[in-house]
Amino acid sequence: MAETKSPDVSGIKVSVATVTNGTPSTTIVPIGHLDSLGALKDKSRNVQRYTPLNNTQFDEIVGMGPLVNAGFSMSVLYDPEGTEGINIIETAIDNNSQVQIIIELGNAKTGPGKGTTYKQITKVSKLTVNGEKDGKFKAEFSAEKIGSPAITPAS
Repeated sequence: MAETKSPDVSGIKVSVATVTNGTPSTTIVPIGHLDSLGALKDKSRNVQRYTPLNNTQFDEIVGMGPLVNAGFSMSVLYDPEGTEGINIIETAIDNNSQVQIIIELGNAKTGPGKGTTYKQITKVSKLTVNGEKDGKFKAEFSAEKIGSPAITPAS
């Protein structure tokens, strides 16, 4: 019986860096208390089907569009006066500026090693701060990916 090669993952780190002229800052700020994280990878292609009227003589043609990488979506506990990464996300949507989202999986191969790391430049397309619940505010945001991520394998 074959075994999966999918790594064991325990925990995840999400951080944010500002981006100036396409270059991410070296100052990396933790996003804050992460409540949920959407898909890390979500790829699709638009499909166009061409069905001929004379379908007894010709087969249907399927045209595939360009590869589209869907954005990130996350929810984080929110402090409007805070200095966490979610506050950088809010500034980015207000200023229509780019940010880099850094996601490190908890799949390090050795004790002091690092997990697989995704670094993706994005533009924030949506930020919603929900009303207080159980004494906390929660922000939900979506960020559109720009280009391909830089992926560093686990060490």
